Amino acid sequence: MCITLGYAQPKEGIEFKLNTISGIILDSLSSEPLMDVDVDIFTGNGVLKHSTITDENGFYTKNIVGYLWKPKIRFSMHNYKTKKFSLNPKHLDKKNNMTVNSYILPVPENQRIPDLTKSTITKRAETFFIVGNIFYNLIDKNNAERIIISSAKAIEPRDGFILMKINDLHYDVARCYVPQEGKYENLSYILKSLLNEPIFEKSGNPIYLSENYLDPSIIYGKVINISNGMPVMGAEVILTDPFKRRISDENGQYAFQVDKPGNYELTINPPPYYKKTNVSIPTILMKYGKGGWYKSNFYVRP
Repeated sequence: MCITLGYAQPKEGIEFKLNTISGIILDSLSSEPLMDVDVDIFTGNGVLKHSTITDENGFYTKNIVGYLWKPKIRFSMHNYKTKKFSLNPKHLDKKNNMTVNSYILPVPENQRIPDLTKSTITKRAETFFIVGNIFYNLIDKNNAERIIISSAKAIEPRDGFILMKINDLHYDVARCYVPQEGKYENLSYILKSLLNEPIFEKSGNPIYLSENYLDPSIIYGKVINISNGMPVMGAEVILTDPFKRRISDENGQYAFQVDKPGNYELTINPPPYYKKTNVSIPTILMKYGKGGWYKSNFYVRP
């Protein structure tokens, strides 16, 4: 993957035709694809010409851009540092299309702007429920279920009391266990200073979920066509030690189950008519054998 850094600038006064511009935007620290990044294209004198946003795979595209004079592109997202640089006509292909992939840098935690439209307690609770990640719901004293988060919202029916709405179902915060430094910690215990009632104390539940309740760790991800953001079926993804192999499905997805801590290396053999790029997280450090949920996408090019 070629990451355009914006150091090479077009010559003064240059105008060129751009049919389609597309690319993938990743978090510079984690290499995770970023959804809902604003992508804006400006002329040289600062006039906004086109806008779009990235999808769940971090992919964006804008068709029939037209003639542009000294154009610039800007990537912006809440709590990420804005990135803006000039587009270089040297990056055009034979059809006057351009691929611009980029990393953007998250703002440090202590400098982030809070969402003032939510109360402190709901905002704080929602930070533990990231779409694509997991949490555990304690069903009873002997069982807990692992839940993959598709949507999450904290609801405050009365002051100082909340429920979690996850995947359109409601969950008691005293039964929710969220990942904290390799363990799963009770959400009502974490939030006890913000709750009006001693919910955690009344529940009798443990602060941390016992490892006996946890499922084996999972390494998962997608194989994505970096040119159009579409999933790629038929790629061979290999876990080198212990040796395991998976073939990406029609959604480009693969997954491995592992049960021991350690360093795990992944490699990929693209399907016919595709080749590798250098954007991936091929080595994963797993500190714990159970309860882990590790994502590693691969990007290939036709």
